[in-house]
Amino acid sequence: MPELPELETIAFKLNDTMVGLEIDRVKVYNHIILYGTTVADFESLLPGHSFESFRADGKFLIATLSDGLEIVINPMLTGRIRVAKKPRRAIKEDAISLIIDERSLWYSDRKKMGRVYLVRDGNYSNVADYSGRGPSALDPDLTFDIFRTRIKRHNGQIKNVLRNQKFVKGIGNAYADEILLFAGVLPFRRRATLSQEEIEKLYTSMKKVLTKFKDILMKRPVNEIALEKRDFLMVHGKHKGICPLCGNRVSEVTSNRFKTNYCQTCQK
Repeated sequence: MPELPELETIAFKLNDTMVGLEIDRVKVYNHIILYGTTVADFESLLPGHSFESFRADGKFLIATLSDGLEIVINPMLTGRIRVAKKPRRAIKEDAISLIIDERSLWYSDRKKMGRVYLVRDGNYSNVADYSGRGPSALDPDLTFDIFRTRIKRHNGQIKNVLRNQKFVKGIGNAYADEILLFAGVLPFRRRATLSQEEIEKLYTSMKKVLTKFKDILMKRPVNEIALEKRDFLMVHGKHKGICPLCGNRVSEVTSNRFKTNYCQTCQK
């Protein structure tokens, strides 16, 4: 699943290569991922508009076009963004293509779980799960004092709190595991049991881990990010592997199809 570091990196790279270019034509290959508009409108309204900017907003990628139009993408678990520098044919997992001269921008989704919206004049009322979210986990204005105040509003297991977009936006399953390992906190701990020192470690770990991963991703092209080659992860997906911090085995628990990986030695 693309999380905040991936989406911020993709937005940065698309700003560098796509801004100012005009969309020639649009093709929707699977209508299931379109929300709040029809295939006919989506394919007919976008040509002739140029890209003005791209930005990550939590787990959303937003492309701003001329004349107040925006494409809002929530990739969910399997949505991916790719760029082609020469014409190519659609493959089974492709959902949308935006053709810009000889190059093209593709949204693919092998399980068709993501959502794509066409927004006019900044009205996000029809975008599911957009309103009521917290600040971005990488927002420079998210200070420790704000973090500490916000976290006290949320109860339950600390991993679920980190993944709750109403607390902070942009953290998903994989990066929650990484943050908790670096902070030395078990994912199953109740938020109310965390000490002031542990909350501060959690805040510091969140900033350091997400920034480190973003720095790694910035060195990779968009199409490589789409492969979700997260070879830099320390614990998530490393069941029975070796914890890089202490050398002991990584444990795993699966609940509601989501895997949680942790180190019983490093995390308390």
